[in-house]
Amino acid sequence: MGSIVEYRCTACTFATGHLSVGWGKAGRRRFWGGLARCSPCKKIGVIDLTATNIDRGGNCVQCGGLLTLLEGISQSIECPRCGTAMHHAPLGTWM
Repeated sequence: MGSIVEYRCTACTFATGHLSVGWGKAGRRRFWGGLARCSPCKKIGVIDLTATNIDRGGNCVQCGGLLTLLEGISQSIECPRCGTAMHHAPLGTWM
C-alpha cells in the first residue's frame, strides 16, 4: 500500500496538498511515487520512480524545472514560502 501524506507549515499555514507516495496493490512496477522538490520554485511533488526516462517524468507542473528526489517521507522539508521546517501529516493509504 502507498501512503497519502501532506506537509504543513505551522508558521505560514502553507500545505502541499495530498501527495501519493509509495506503491499500490499493482506493485512497484506500475507506479512508485517518490517525494521530490523543484529546485527553481521549491514546489513539493511526487515523481514516478518506475519511469524509464532519465528524469523519470520529474518536471515541475508549475515552472517546468527539474524535480530532485527527496529521501523518505519524514525528512525535514523547508516551506517554499517562508523556509520554516514543515511537518509531515499522514492522511491515509492508497492501493
